[in-house]
Amino acid sequence: MKKTLVALAALAVVGAASAQVTLSGGVRAAIQNTGAAGAETSLSGNEPAANNITITAVEDLGGGMKVTALYHMRNDLMTGDASTSRPGTFVNGLWRNTAVWLDGGFGQVKAGRWGLSGLYSFDPFGAYGSVINPYAGGSSGGGRYTNMIQYQTPSFMGVTAQVGTSIDGSATQEDALWLTIDYAAGPLAVRITQEKGQALPIKVYTEFGFITAGKAATSGALTGLTAADDLQVTGVLAGASYDFGGAKLMAGYSTAKLVKSSVAVGEDFHVGVTVPMGAAVIKASYLKTTTGTPGAGFNNTGTDQTAIGVNYNLSKTTWAFADIGKNSSLANASWQVGLNKTF
Repeated sequence: MKKTLVALAALAVVGAASAQVTLSGGVRAAIQNTGAAGAETSLSGNEPAANNITITAVEDLGGGMKVTALYHMRNDLMTGDASTSRPGTFVNGLWRNTAVWLDGGFGQVKAGRWGLSGLYSFDPFGAYGSVINPYAGGSSGGGRYTNMIQYQTPSFMGVTAQVGTSIDGSATQEDALWLTIDYAAGPLAVRITQEKGQALPIKVYTEFGFITAGKAATSGALTGLTAADDLQVTGVLAGASYDFGGAKLMAGYSTAKLVKSSVAVGEDFHVGVTVPMGAAVIKASYLKTTTGTPGAGFNNTGTDQTAIGVNYNLSKTTWAFADIGKNSSLANASWQVGLNKTF
């Protein structure tokens, strides 16, 4: 639950407006094992997305309009440092969502750095769990973009749309473009996203070991491309869920390919279910990845993962969890047991 820290934000002008500032976030810890051959059991923050602090300021402008500013930071719970999942090229702590937006009867206009909605809400395990996360679309779409501007329509009979672009002013890389359409009414929710990711010079991927700067790639989908070529991906994500009351079924699919070579670089499909049972929620999911992804070196032949777990709600903002899964590319089962607190 968000706690109000500051009720008034004084402005150095006559007739200063008031703003409500809130602090929210979460903390998560788990004993876990990745399931890789010889992997040691460890105590970990488990999921970078769950260990975060968010500062939000909202000001009512009157006339049905309001402005919101947000800073979202992630940290490594075990070390106190900025999240270890932060790209090495980012030197500051505010590397996740940082934006300002205006809401009104016309819809919403947002600018800053922001991640696309993706398919997290259509995965029984959500965005949580670095050891077990059977999420389709995480490798094939749903990017996070800097220098972005996005417009969201008002809701009409349960339908909203978002259209956006990144405008970085760089002549060496194309801007990203995306369109997302959401439908949510009653027990049914659907999301479709068409995305053209920001193109980066392929030499950026030297940090992953796919290509040596100035030389042609020799493996996977990068074969034949050189460090002078741009790497741009276009993709489609689709997700849906239906809540029957006693169980909620959900599914997601994503596919992506390199614009320059038309080679597929990611294709994921998952199905899942959540079943509430008193204070507990049973989770189960199956994920199939059929082609390689940037994070897997563009030469992954495909994996299957089956996972099951349970969340036990200790309060409205605190739950214990225990999950286990088997990925076809790992020697043993992956598992995680821990506690998650939001505020």
